[in-house]
Amino acid sequence: KHHKLAGIVVMTEELLRLATPSADKMMLDDLVEASVALIDTTFLDDLPQTAARPAGVLNGAPKVVATGITVDTYGADLAALRRQFISNGLSLSGAYYIMSETRASDIGELRDALGNPYYRGMDAPLGEKTLNGLPVIESETSANVLALVKPSELYLADDGEVQIDYSDQATIDMGASTLVNLFQENKIAIRAERYITWAKRRVAAAAYIDYSLIV
Repeated sequence: KHHKLAGIVVMTEELLRLATPSADKMMLDDLVEASVALIDTTFLDDLPQTAARPAGVLNGAPKVVATGITVDTYGADLAALRRQFISNGLSLSGAYYIMSETRASDIGELRDALGNPYYRGMDAPLGEKTLNGLPVIESETSANVLALVKPSELYLADDGEVQIDYSDQATIDMGASTLVNLFQENKIAIRAERYITWAKRRVAAAAYIDYSLIV
């Protein structure tokens, strides 16, 4: 099935003409950022596919319940995560860890008795971190999970770009039974759309540690 992500922002013509910096550029940037955040959030959740969205990559995925956030518990939980992955017939080659920047920073701060980083590779700059020899992707949308995902086990359909349209002629449904006629009210709408969907080749294409119960 195909899925489409879309968002609309309405602004007055006065704002568009008089604002400094340019209001349409600011609104467009916000739309693109919101689209990225929604894609990330949808990709990394555990909800099933519907007519409106693809299934999250963690839907039906093997789960390890976190036992803590110390050196020992991180080590035990990560080992259990890798066992879940391997026991389902998937090699770790080509796999990625996905975690929040906050969790990546916390793991990078763990030190051994001599003050050296316990997980070498996690103290590297953003985009260069590795954990147990595997690359790390940092995303704040994964706040309560640490996922292990193999991209080669995913199907992706993506047109690769966000389509932007402007209009001052439409009637917009703003929700709560509120209709706005752009022409009558001297307003302009910006719409951002992107066609994108994905699916796992097999349920075990991802596994994750659940930190939602850890305070």
